[in-house]
Parts: sequence; C-alpha cells; structure tokens
Amino acid sequence: MISNLLALTERRFDRTLQEQSQLNSIIKQQQQQCMDIRQRILVLATQTTSYEKSEELSRIAFWERQRLKAVVLSEIAQFEFQIETLAVEISKNKILQSEIAKQAFILRNKCEKFRNYLKQQRIARRLKSELQQQNEIEELFVHVSNKSEFK
Repeated sequence: MISNLLALTERRFDRTLQEQSQLNSIIKQQQQQCMDIRQRILVLATQTTSYEKSEELSRIAFWERQRLKAVVLSEIAQFEFQIETLAVEISKNKILQSEIAKQAFILRNKCEKFRNYLKQQRIARRLKSELQQQNEIEELFVHVSNKSEFK
C-alpha cells in the first residue's frame, strides 16, 4: 500500500520537475525574445535619428522622411507593446514557477517520508525475523538439551 503511494508520489514529483523544467525554458525563451526586441528597438531608434538630421531637402523629400520616421516610430511602439506583454507573461510564469517549486518541495518531502517509513518497516520485519530465528534456535537447544538429559 505505502509502496504504491510512494510510486504515485514519485511519478507526480517527476511530472512536477518536468513542468518546472519546461517553464524554466519558456521563461528563458521569453527573456531572450525581450532582449531581441530591445536590440531591434535600438536599431530602429538609430534609424529615426538619421531621419531627424537637418539637411536642405525639398518639401517632398522632407515629408517623405517624416512619413518614414512615423512608420519606424510606430514599429517601435509595437515592439514596446510586445515587450510589455512578454513582461506580463514572464511575471505570471515566475509566479507559476514558484508555485511549482513549492509543490516539488512538498512532493520531495512526501517521497522521503514514504521511503523512511518503508525502510523502518523493512528493518522491523528483519528484526522480527531475526528474533524469531533466535527463538527457534533457543527452542532447538532446549529440545536437544532435554533429549540429552533423558538419555
């Protein structure tokens, strides 16, 4: 019975560790995405500064640069929104990660308690068996000594 509980708890513990590992890789992936997006934003910000340089431009060229600058700024805004969204997801996943870590700690302790209990049971059975053997040996000695007294 207890060994079945131990097996079930160990399976739950293994699944929890797998979940924890998957969640860790998801968090790392999301953090990497944030870093990649930030790099892209830096490139786009550099691009917008090139549109701001004042040169003698015709009206058409000036407005074309302004249009291109607006497009780049809208891309930056979209990337900033993606970063915020990823930050929220990372935050949620870190909370979930701590909950999974607590669950893993609890399951590890349960497994250890079951193992200790089973170990104590084995020791008790072994001691009982040894005591029974010792009693049987003593009975044999008593029986043999009684036979030798009767002769």
